[in-house]
Amino acid sequence: RREHTNTVLEAVVSTQSTGGRGRQHEIERTGRSVAVGAGFIAPFVTFAYNTVDKVIGSSQTIVSSVKKVGLIACFSPLTNTGYMLFNGLLKGQNFNDIILKIRSDLVEILIVGYSVWLPTHFSLFVFVPLQHRLLISNIVGVIWTGYLTYAANRAAKQRDVL
Repeated sequence: RREHTNTVLEAVVSTQSTGGRGRQHEIERTGRSVAVGAGFIAPFVTFAYNTVDKVIGSSQTIVSSVKKVGLIACFSPLTNTGYMLFNGLLKGQNFNDIILKIRSDLVEILIVGYSVWLPTHFSLFVFVPLQHRLLISNIVGVIWTGYLTYAANRAAKQRDVL
């Protein structure tokens, strides 16, 4: 499946680029990213896109594109909460600590996510030919996964200092 292959690529690139350890690769962190991506993100995003297509159809007008972007925006809190939840569970974190992390970080992650993904999706649906959408989406996905990895590690380091 394409979604799962893309998830593996995003996990490897983002964990390598945000690890802060030079050439030493963190296999455990990459494995966690792959597990969360392949086990939750890819199936959930596939479900979200299929739902949007069923509700709105495959029209490429600006009105339908705005509706699609709006529906995708509705799925973002669920996607990002799921990412944070499953990533924390795979790290062995306490459930209450994970909930606290979600409460403290989710708004910032959503704001950054909306600033990245809403223009990306709008551009994809309106301007990018169908055969190039996956490529553009994957490039943005690698960058976004890198940001999520950075945000998760930054928050953990800040809490350790306190």
